Amino acid sequence: MDQEKDITREERELLTLLRSRPEMYLGYYAGLHEFVEFVRGYEVAAMRHHLHEVRFLPEGFQEFIEERFTGETGGAYGWWHHIMEAEPDNRAALGYFWLLLNEYLFSCGLAIIPPPRTMPEQPRKEDGLSGIGFTDLSRLAESYMRTFNGEPWWDRWDKATALARLKDLYRSPGFDGTSVWKDGMPVGAVMGRRERYCDGDCFQIVEFWVEPRVQHEGWDARLLADLRDRLRIQGVRKIFLVTVQTPQIGEFYTKNGFVLQDGMCVMQIPE
Repeated sequence: MDQEKDITREERELLTLLRSRPEMYLGYYAGLHEFVEFVRGYEVAAMRHHLHEVRFLPEGFQEFIEERFTGETGGAYGWWHHIMEAEPDNRAALGYFWLLLNEYLFSCGLAIIPPPRTMPEQPRKEDGLSGIGFTDLSRLAESYMRTFNGEPWWDRWDKATALARLKDLYRSPGFDGTSVWKDGMPVGAVMGRRERYCDGDCFQIVEFWVEPRVQHEGWDARLLADLRDRLRIQGVRKIFLVTVQTPQIGEFYTKNGFVLQDGMCVMQIPE
């Protein structure tokens, strides 16, 4: 273990308590904002007691965040701005922070901050369209598997690989997406990323699915319409995607305003 990068035993114990009992220290509905305020107060109190070597977070964590999000954090607490940009929901952002902190600790060969023994129950979402937060990804991965492991794709996703793919997409710069929920479970989503070109921003749809059992309820068109409306407000000029070429898929996208781009082709090196 690299003791130069680790935090003290007392600080590690406090972080463990903050993760296992956040309502006790931060309030029941607290998120990343409240966590940062608690850290600031803790470090100010330590300085007043002339404890100049107090380091609540491990040394190097800020550099890790800068490298992950390809940008300077801008101050001792600037790291949290990057996390809030990636996950605007305050409570979900706190969960994202614990994930990143443990990823950094693990990369340094240090013990992680353990999760609570009993995870808090996630609030039930209302049926219909909803934005996508980090805490939704686990259930979205299950919906993703139910769709693409069946006809006509017959993929071989498992929970770990599906979740890893959605997390990677979620963390990519310019991410945006909408999910659809029914009976408290996700049944589809459209997800992608914003890209910058010389004549303005474009948006690539990377993942788009609706589970077979609800495909005749019109959610696919509503997901696309919602995405188009929001991206238009943001000034995105074009939306594009790469998909398999079948009559059914081509008919759906044509009906929803897409046109086949002349002069473009998709090429790959075969396995």
